[in-house]
Amino acid sequence: MKRFYFIAIAIVCVSFFSSAAAQTYHSHPLVNKGFRMAVGGGYALRLGKVEKTSDPELNRINNKLLHGFSIDADAQYFFKEKWGLGLNANYCSSNTSGNGVTLPGQSQTVNYKETQHFIYIGPSFVSRSEWDKFILLGTVGIGPLFFNTDMNINSVRVIGDKTTIGFNAGIAGEYKMNNKTGIGLKLSYVIGNIDAINIQGQSIQSEKTISVSNLMLTAFLSFRTW
Repeated sequence: MKRFYFIAIAIVCVSFFSSAAAQTYHSHPLVNKGFRMAVGGGYALRLGKVEKTSDPELNRINNKLLHGFSIDADAQYFFKEKWGLGLNANYCSSNTSGNGVTLPGQSQTVNYKETQHFIYIGPSFVSRSEWDKFILLGTVGIGPLFFNTDMNINSVRVIGDKTTIGFNAGIAGEYKMNNKTGIGLKLSYVIGNIDAINIQGQSIQSEKTISVSNLMLTAFLSFRTW
């Protein structure tokens, strides 16, 4: 339910932002070709179901991995007034820990820590609508998605990783502070799944497909050449 509220609020905010821009500012005249770069950070929500267990403490640990932070960067070149091509990269991270945890298949309790990292980088197609003071951008792309998990079980470190294909899409509203810089909000997601994890050179198959998808809401600073 919390996830639904977050998504609904974020969509409403972006819709209000773009609607206000359309009502307040007239269409911007034709703009020249040019570069745009943006970098920002914010909140990441892990998508996909979390497996429930009979241990409340283990459920708490698993749920903490759903919430993390993200860093997002765009580099784009606009060939026309309405569209361009670019490169998007984003990084998400979340962590959790607990003492006296009973892991599935284990009879004794352990002290447990885990950090998960997600890195996506890929080319993107970007569309643009521009007004005197606002820019609305939409992006779609596809590229490699790198997943890494770093676990510590009773001071024994276990590292796992897996690479898959990720699909990225996002919408951003930007306010022009001056002729070259802007600030704004971006709502985006990366979707990907894995069915195995590489641990110490061995591929460990998972009984179920694991979602490595994230929904991200970031605040950014941008730079333009047009």
